[in-house]
Amino acid sequence: MIRSQMKKFDYENSIGFVIYSASKMMQKAFDLELRNKIGINLVQSKVIFALYMQSGPTQREIADVIGVETPSLVPIIDKLEEDGYVKRKSDANDRRIKRIYATAKTDSLWDSMMECITHLRKVSAKDLSEQEIKSALDTVKKITENLTSYLNDSKSPDLKKTKD
Repeated sequence: MIRSQMKKFDYENSIGFVIYSASKMMQKAFDLELRNKIGINLVQSKVIFALYMQSGPTQREIADVIGVETPSLVPIIDKLEEDGYVKRKSDANDRRIKRIYATAKTDSLWDSMMECITHLRKVSAKDLSEQEIKSALDTVKKITENLTSYLNDSKSPDLKKTKD
C-alpha cells in the first residue's frame, strides 16, 4: 500500500526537494569558488560571516549560527587561527570563556568572498530575468515564513492542547 502511494508522489519535483537540491548545488559551487580563488572552504567562510554579524562570539555562539556542533567547530577555528584569520581571546569577565575575533587578515578576505558570491549569482541566474529572480526569492522567503510560523505554532502550548 505504501509503495503504491509513493509512486504517486513526484518527489523530485516537490518544493522541498527542489529547494534542497538548489541549496546543495549553491553550497558546492561556493565551496569550489572559495577553495580555488582564496584558499578557504565553505565552513570557514561561514565562521567569517558569523564574525562579521557579531564581534567576539563564543565558539558555541558561532556553532549555533552556522549550524554545527561545537566540538566540530574547534578544528575549523584552530585552522583559521593557524592561518591568521581569527584570534581567540579570553572573556573579560570569565577567563574560561574564549571569544573569537576576526583579524585584519580576515578583512582582506572579505572582498574576495564577495567577488565569489557575485560570480555565483551571475552563474546561477544565467538566462533568468530580474523579475524571475525576484519572484523566486519572494516565493522561497514566503515558504520560509510559512514553515517558521508552523514550527512556532507547533511549539505553542495552546496548539498542543487542541491536538490531544
